[in-house]
Amino acid sequence: MFNPKKKYDFIFGIGEACSCSSSLRNANLQIQSLPFDWIGGSDFVKRADIISNDFHNFLKKENLEYQGNNGIPSHLCDIYKNNENNLIFNHDFLSGKNFDEECVTVQNKYKRRAERLSNNIKNSKTVLAVWLSTPGAARIDISDDEYIQGYDILTKKFPEQKIDLLVFNYEKGLSFKNKKYEKISDNIEKYTFDYHKPFHKGKQLPDYVVDEKLMMKILKNYELKMSLKQKWNNYLYKKSH
Repeated sequence: MFNPKKKYDFIFGIGEACSCSSSLRNANLQIQSLPFDWIGGSDFVKRADIISNDFHNFLKKENLEYQGNNGIPSHLCDIYKNNENNLIFNHDFLSGKNFDEECVTVQNKYKRRAERLSNNIKNSKTVLAVWLSTPGAARIDISDDEYIQGYDILTKKFPEQKIDLLVFNYEKGLSFKNKKYEKISDNIEKYTFDYHKPFHKGKQLPDYVVDEKLMMKILKNYELKMSLKQKWNNYLYKKSH
């Protein structure tokens, strides 16, 4: 049976894994940089609250606590945790730079991204938010009630939009073939399976790495409505990265 793609004016990742954003990019469902692309920590309800509160104190310097560095030679960054909302910034503060100056740069970057997210939602009729639980995270047992609570926060913030929520829920050992599909509500869908990518070129990968090829098998059922200009800009972005 042919199942038409679900089409949306705007699609964004709300977290948790960084692969949420990159999977959406690779599936041509996200074409702009947005606030939650590369940020760890916190939970679904809190992230919905942050959007609802217009990113208030999202990156207040006084709330940041140094956590070491990310250990990535090609992009070595100092890690900071926001103790007010538990968000963790792994890829923003370049090591060896003046913290005060870096903080202003990072704050300005996220201010632009937050405004972009809000404006895109407000200017869209149909919106899809996507949540991808991080494999190996300390807490992966997110209840359906929490997804409903966070979803309600988003819809109260944007009452004029039709918002859907797509959830990828991690369960170790559950193959893609045997994945679980649940319709939590009329607007919330949840897929549960093991999407950790354990190896690459014979090397063992960390617990948090996601097999994006598995994501594509589900994301192919969704489509972002794009103008010709947006399609061209998206093509140029992919060509340069």
